[in-house]
Amino acid sequence: MKRVFFVLVLSLTSLACKKDDPDPAIESIVGKWRLDAYEKMVSGEQIWEKVPAGQSSYLTFRFDGVMLDSKDLPMCCAQGGYYLNGAFFGIKPKSSLPHNPQCGLIDCIGCSTLNFEQAGDELIITYCPPISTRAKYVKI
Repeated sequence: MKRVFFVLVLSLTSLACKKDDPDPAIESIVGKWRLDAYEKMVSGEQIWEKVPAGQSSYLTFRFDGVMLDSKDLPMCCAQGGYYLNGAFFGIKPKSSLPHNPQCGLIDCIGCSTLNFEQAGDELIITYCPPISTRAKYVKI
């Protein structure tokens, strides 16, 4: 009887440890990213403007796909999901999230979808299509 109980407890313990494993669809972006540049229009051309040293912000992707800002608070828009290299990923938080007081001040209706293009240690985020403000992050 003790052996059956031990096997049952061991099985449940090993299942509990898997909750922090990242979803394979987003495994490549899980971690911390630093804002490196943003795109802006200069003389009718889109160019990348480097972020000055010391003024960079950070973005973190948790194992469950939740995006956190520099203060480890959830990002306000795109809490339902985002596109990563053309494939939609729906966010389903697997652990509690703190309340972000800024979200009450932001209107996400016109900007509810984010598009991510990730190649290696570079992530380009397109905000608010079709206006398409873009930012480039590098993995740290």
